[in-house]
Amino acid sequence: MSRARKLVLAALFPLVLSGCSTASIVSSALDSLAGGGGPVWDAGNIISDEVFYDSNKYLSPTDVQQDLDKIGGSCTATTCLRVATYSTPSTSSQWCSPYSGSASETYASMLYKMGKSCGINPQVAMIIVQKESQGLTRDQPPAALTGFGCPDTGPGGSANCNSASAGVFNQTWGMFSAFSKLHHDPSKVNYLEGQTHDIMWNVAETGCGAAPVLVKNRATATLYTYTPYQPNPASLAAYPGTGDSCSSYGNRNFFEMFKKYFGTTGGGTGGAGGAGNTVLANGVNVTVPDNQFVVPELRGKTIQAPNAGVAKALAAGFSKLGLPYVWGGGSGGGPENDGCTRGGGQLNSCKGIIGFDCSGYTAYMLVQGGFPSPGGDSGTQRGGGQDISWSQGLPGDLIGFPGHIAMFLGFINGSPYIAEASDVGIPLHVVKLTRSDHDASMHRYWSGAIQ
Repeated sequence: MSRARKLVLAALFPLVLSGCSTASIVSSALDSLAGGGGPVWDAGNIISDEVFYDSNKYLSPTDVQQDLDKIGGSCTATTCLRVATYSTPSTSSQWCSPYSGSASETYASMLYKMGKSCGINPQVAMIIVQKESQGLTRDQPPAALTGFGCPDTGPGGSANCNSASAGVFNQTWGMFSAFSKLHHDPSKVNYLEGQTHDIMWNVAETGCGAAPVLVKNRATATLYTYTPYQPNPASLAAYPGTGDSCSSYGNRNFFEMFKKYFGTTGGGTGGAGGAGNTVLANGVNVTVPDNQFVVPELRGKTIQAPNAGVAKALAAGFSKLGLPYVWGGGSGGGPENDGCTRGGGQLNSCKGIIGFDCSGYTAYMLVQGGFPSPGGDSGTQRGGGQDISWSQGLPGDLIGFPGHIAMFLGFINGSPYIAEASDVGIPLHVVKLTRSDHDASMHRYWSGAIQ
């Protein structure tokens, strides 16, 4: 994109052009992140719409706070984003519902409320903040926290930030509003989905040129409109370090950092998971895979199942991590499928995508362990089996939620973990249980002596 083109865009829509895109700090700024398994970079599918626009990802600001503490735990000053409080204004925009300000508000509360107002996953905001400015781990959040209002129109393609957009609230609200505007107004999207666009490797001043990219969804189009560069092969090969003089890092870092902290973007291509990644039980012991579909604290850990059958069930489920969520996928405990039989064409069923939905996944695991199928949908599974109190729950028990079911993996270091097929656009994964709307009892379908 030429300097003149960027000046025009900045005038028409100053919300979305980020000045930190090619200069996003690498190496130490990435908190010593390392690449790993899971989906690999796909320039046309950085993150799925289902993940990007999941404004219901968190049940409360407390849940957001847990992730802020996970990412920014090294920051201990009273001015750190995760612990400071701010006076916030009440505001609204054409693209977001009204935001109710407060005399004293945490950043977790801001992210939660802005996500609800603007229909954006707060996880997206956390990664943008960290990859743009290290804002979650710095003692003093910088004025250009998110890169909002900072087009690359300064000398040599450097950031040229609008002072009116500075500050924690303005930077964050501006970014949320920008993303919501791009969601609802395709005329403002510079790299519209379903089309092939020439996307530059670096700022125009480098003379590095561009390469064609077929953009596959609005979320990816939004990231390119906000940060209009793609990583070149040298950038991708060097992660988390620097590549060559034509390398850019902003979108590369977003993709890898999101995987690091939240497991998957729902984008990318290939990677670990599904066929060819068989996990085997060793008696009652099962090793959790070390890949991006497992929360970092559980990768490579050993789970002790109550008996060998449950161990086989868990191993079978772990072997399928990374497969897509498919509405109606799996049937009666059978293998993954396209969901036509049970899904009937709803959501992403009958679209040639092979995977599981929540109840298909839990049924598959139990049948693979040698137990009868618990039934064909989450409602059936929540209504049956033996009720087990939470204090007596063991790996292999099922946890029900409104419209959802997951398999309990046990309490590990005092926290509960589950394996689940959670939603369209999110591959099968292992996560810590943070939802509070679960059933009062667990549901046990496995049998046999506890070993």
